Amino acid sequence: MKRTYPEAFLKRMETQLGRDYPAFTAALNEPPKKALHINAVKTDRAELSRLLDLPLPVLTENPDGAPVPFDFNPNATPLHAAGLFYMQEATAQAPVAALDLPEAPVVLDLCAAPGGKSAQLAGKAQGGVLFSNEIVPSRADVLAGNLERMGVTNAIITNAEPRPLCEKLKDRCDAVVVDAPCAGEAMFRKDEQAVRDWSLEHVETCAVRQRAILSDAANAVKPGGSLLYATCSFSPQENEETVQWFLAQRADFSLVKMQRLYPHTSAGEGQFYALFAREGVRVPSVFSVGKSDRCPAFESFSEQVRLPKGQLRVLKDGRAVLLPPMPFPFDGVKIVRAGLLLGEVKGSRFEPAHALAVAGRTTPFVRTAALSFDEAMRYLRGEAIPRDAEKGYGAVTYEGHAIGLYKASEGMLKNHYPKGLRLLK
Repeated sequence: MKRTYPEAFLKRMETQLGRDYPAFTAALNEPPKKALHINAVKTDRAELSRLLDLPLPVLTENPDGAPVPFDFNPNATPLHAAGLFYMQEATAQAPVAALDLPEAPVVLDLCAAPGGKSAQLAGKAQGGVLFSNEIVPSRADVLAGNLERMGVTNAIITNAEPRPLCEKLKDRCDAVVVDAPCAGEAMFRKDEQAVRDWSLEHVETCAVRQRAILSDAANAVKPGGSLLYATCSFSPQENEETVQWFLAQRADFSLVKMQRLYPHTSAGEGQFYALFAREGVRVPSVFSVGKSDRCPAFESFSEQVRLPKGQLRVLKDGRAVLLPPMPFPFDGVKIVRAGLLLGEVKGSRFEPAHALAVAGRTTPFVRTAALSFDEAMRYLRGEAIPRDAEKGYGAVTYEGHAIGLYKASEGMLKNHYPKGLRLLK
C-alpha cells in the first residue's frame, strides 16, 4: 500500500534530489530493510554466521555489519540474549564505522539511547573507557540494559545535560559522537509517528538544538581528537548547514569526511554524518586502577568468578561494581551504571547480578551449564532447568556463550534471568 508523506517534505526532497527524486519516492514505498551489527566484544562474523546458520554478507555501510532477511526474528535465537549481535539498520551503522580510534581511547557517546552506536563504539574501544550518555532517565535505563546484554564492561553510563557533562570531560576525549535528536525523516518508512510529528518548524527547531549540542560536544574533544556528528534526517538545515555553521564557530576543527545515505542509494533507511578533526597533537590517556573497597561478602563469593582488572566499589545501596581502569577521577554527574555490575551485598551474603554472568566474551563464572536450544529458550521464558550440578551460582550457556545466571539446588538450575527480559511463553 502506498504511504502518504507531508507535501512540504516531498516538495523539498524533489528540489534537493532532482533526477533522483523518483527513485527516492519509490524507495519510500518499499518495506524497511533489516540489518545487524556483529558484537566485536563477544564474537566475529564467521562464528555468528555458523551459529545462526545464516549467510552474513558484509554491509557496504559497515564492515562489521550484515543485512538479514526481513522475517528474521532476533528473539527466536538465544544468541540475541547472549549479546552476539545488535539489530540496527544498515545506514545507522555507517557513522561509527567511519571513525578510527587509537588504542585504549576515551570516547563519549553524547546522545546514546537506545545504544546501537554505543555498542559499536564498545567494540572499537576495548581497553579504553566509553562514556555513554542519555538525557532522558527512562531511555538511560534502556541504554544500560542494551550495553549489559552486549557484555560491555568498560562503560560509564550517565544521565546528564550535554553542557555540564562536556565541561566535566573538557579536552579529555579521543572521540565524541553526537547522534543528534532530529526530525527523523529517515525513519518515515518504519515509524508513522515520525511522519505525523514532522513539520518545517520542527526541522528548524531541531537544527537549533543540534547546533547547541554540537557546540557543547566540541569542548570535550582533546587536541588531535575526533568529533562525529550524525542525524537520521535528510534536511540541509540539520546537516550541511549545521556543518558549515560549526566550522565557522570553531576554527580549530576541520572536516574530514561527510556523507549522505538515502534509502534508494543504500541498504538502509538513510543517514547523514560528518567527521571532524580537532587540530593539535593527541596525547594518549594514562589509565590507572583505584584502590578497591573492602567487601567481605564479595570476598567469600569471589572464588566463583574470574574478574578483569578494575576497582571494586560498594555503593551506599549495597550494589557492588567493578570500575574499569580510568584516565582521571570522575564524579559530580548522575551515573546510571559504572563499569560492571557485580551484584548486591545483602548482609553477610552476596547475590550476583545478571550483568556479571554475561560480561565480556567469556563469562567470568567458573561454573557453567551448557543448555540445548530447547533448554535455552525455556530458560529465557523464566523456567527452571532440571540438572544435577554443584550447589551455588553459575552461568547458563548456549553454544559457549552465556545467556544468564542460575543457582543450582536440589537437582535444578533455578532461573535468575531478569523478569523484565523474559520471553513470552
